[in-house]
Amino acid sequence: MLVTWLAFFFLAFIAKGLLAVAMCYLIFPAERTCDTCDGDTLPVRMGWAGRWMSKLMLGTLQKRWCPRCGWEGITRTGRMADATSPVPGTQPAAR
Repeated sequence: MLVTWLAFFFLAFIAKGLLAVAMCYLIFPAERTCDTCDGDTLPVRMGWAGRWMSKLMLGTLQKRWCPRCGWEGITRTGRMADATSPVPGTQPAAR
């Protein structure tokens, strides 16, 4: 009887909540380019709600801003340290 109740509770509440969080995560764009003009975007510091949401998503969300057209939004690009790492396949500039 307890196993049946736990299965019902999981399917009725927890699984639906996890599915909703996953769908909301997948709605955010995965590129670091602007949705409007395809320009490069820069990371911007998020407010407390954005930081809480990013921590909920294991630090994979960033707020980004396009200096070309002014677009600002949340993307799922990874941690802030990833934004400063060099692009694979490029050589560092010679000094």
